[in-house]
Order: sequence, then structure tokens, then C-alpha cells
Amino acid sequence: MNLGLLVPIASFALGLVSSSVVWFYFKPLSGVKNAISQTDADVQYYAHVITSPGLEANNQSKLDEASEALRTDATQLRAAANQVPLYEWTRHMAGLPPRDSIDTAARKLIGLSNTVYEANQVRNTEWKEEIEDELGLS
Repeated sequence: MNLGLLVPIASFALGLVSSSVVWFYFKPLSGVKNAISQTDADVQYYAHVITSPGLEANNQSKLDEASEALRTDATQLRAAANQVPLYEWTRHMAGLPPRDSIDTAARKLIGLSNTVYEANQVRNTEWKEEIEDELGLS
């Protein structure tokens, strides 16, 4: 085969492989990192609502806002992790937590979104800390 033809073919093949890796792995891994960052921002921003739950401490609109943000974070975390092929193997490239930790954090976020209306400061504070631990935020 002519060497002059081999170089463009090899170059095309290498470009195709690298684009596939970026498209199928790095972009989805970046999505998980973004979801974790958003979760961290919301957990910190609504910490006063999470750790002092109930209508006595907060107004209804603030509770609704916190509840919606936490529920959205839970769904985005799971959805982002689901987009990564072979998550348990590829997560190490981006320094992401195990899938079990993502699922546990998402369940706790849903729980917090439901319990911001109840006056159970101890449980909510524990769940907040567990979410931070599971996602490697603390």
C-alpha cells in the first residue's frame, strides 16, 4: 500500500477513535461532575432550610424552593450517571464516587426534599452530612 495513502487513513481513524472517546466518555463524566457540583451548591445554599426544617423556621415558598432544588439534584445525579457507559470502570478517569454512592446520595436528596417540611433537625442534618460524604464533598 502506498505510504502517502496510509497517513490520511491512519489520521482519520485516530480522529474517529479520539472523538468517540470524548463523546461517549468524557462528556458524560463531565455531566456527572457538573451534577455533583450543583448538588454541592444547593446543599450549601439551602443548609439553613435543611438543618432547621419546618414551617416555624422558614416560610412556605423557601421550603418549596429547597424541596424542588434537592429533588432536581437527585434526578440529575442519577440521570448523569446513567449516561456514562461502564460507569464503575470509567469513573476513575474523572475521580467520581462509586455508583452506589451516587444512588445513596440521590435517595437521601429525595428524602430531604420530602422532609424539609417536617421539624426533624437531627435526621436532616445527618442526611445532609451523608450526602456530602457519599459524593466526596466534605
